[in-house]
Amino acid sequence: MNNKFETLTLFWSRFNFLIEYDNDEYYLYNSYSNSLINITASLYRILSSFDSSHPLSERELSLLSTEELRYFRNAFILTKSDDDLVEILHMHSMSRINSMKTLVLTVAPTQNCNFACTYCFEEWRKSKPMDDATEDAIINYIKRMQKEHSLEFISLTWYGGAPLLQVDRIISLASRVKDLGLTVTESLLITNGYYLSVGNAKRIREAGINEVQITLDGLKETHDQRRPLVNGDGTFDRIVNNLDALYSCGLMKSFQIAIRVNIDHRNYSGFIDIYKWLKDRYPIKNLIVYPGIIVLDESDDNASSCLTRNNVTDIFLDLFKNYGIISEELYPDNINMECMTRSPYNNMLIGSRGEIYKCYEDLGNKQLVVGNINNPEIWDNYTLMARYATGIDHYNDPQCRKCSYLPICRGGCPIRRYENVYEGKNNDCCTPFKGRMKDYIALYRDIKNKR
Repeated sequence: MNNKFETLTLFWSRFNFLIEYDNDEYYLYNSYSNSLINITASLYRILSSFDSSHPLSERELSLLSTEELRYFRNAFILTKSDDDLVEILHMHSMSRINSMKTLVLTVAPTQNCNFACTYCFEEWRKSKPMDDATEDAIINYIKRMQKEHSLEFISLTWYGGAPLLQVDRIISLASRVKDLGLTVTESLLITNGYYLSVGNAKRIREAGINEVQITLDGLKETHDQRRPLVNGDGTFDRIVNNLDALYSCGLMKSFQIAIRVNIDHRNYSGFIDIYKWLKDRYPIKNLIVYPGIIVLDESDDNASSCLTRNNVTDIFLDLFKNYGIISEELYPDNINMECMTRSPYNNMLIGSRGEIYKCYEDLGNKQLVVGNINNPEIWDNYTLMARYATGIDHYNDPQCRKCSYLPICRGGCPIRRYENVYEGKNNDCCTPFKGRMKDYIALYRDIKNKR
């Protein structure tokens, strides 16, 4: 062999997946580079003989053309060390969680809610609404980030409770953030839709909010059973009336609207009905309807109704094959993002009294407060922050480091990992792609062929 690779020690990467289908189609996927290529049967047979546990011999490398060798090196299909690649991923991950150029801020102007959803995790919903002092403290913190860290970007999410119970606070704070001169990468309102009147919609749009997420768990009977008011009355009609009004006056087109349908075993069969009903009722491009999968959590009293990792895959397959519905989760994603849990100072949830949390699920739980925006030092629970940031770092987990799915999994939900490490639980944190890559690639192929 006479090429520049003959002197290199190369391994068949453990991040490679060889996939064979019954119709004599063969694919090679690499989870590190996220590359997918259609290969010949002969090349498939050659690659199937490669073993990642030892360096490839000169004879094995000679079975590949110079062009194949070059491509495989560039796509990390052949690599000097997978462990080195893991270290690069780890470095990128740490740089992201420690970056101070972007602030991701979720604000709950109230933890109170007018709903009594059957699956709600918020056991500590009662709170006083956000006051002027806390609003000022949030603005001062952002200004401090601008001054000390040259903050350039900010992402805003409005959460609760039912945030529109405090619409005036949202308008005030959103408008003040807008005036700071930062690039707002996202401005999202998460609402149950009950108070999303035309008047409130106009006000939040003027304040810069351009994305709205609403939850409808099915058609009227199903939704009202799962998401009633605290007095037991249904909520479906009020939400739909609000959506009708927004659509009729043209205001719906001013927002990117996502309607989330939380599904589990009890209501999955009705997802298609609400999906079609909404799409027919509001035929606009900026409306998406998607399933919010309630996955299995062994601590959940309703765990028997939740969905396992394999259930999630089966749902995605079913939605496309039988109904043509495409989820954005169908092709692996190797963008190494981190949620607020593992991002110490640049990603946080601020409660109505200024308390700071590191997960949506923590809101209202005093034991999981990591600081308060009103305090001079701001942060005080450094032990919990350290456990979140480094104690559950999947790159330090030997099993994760050796897993072929690591670049597209990223360790799973940090809170579930925290429960496993510090509370002795056994949550399944793995990606839905694990063990089902063949199914997902087939689905991706079918979608591309139909477009």
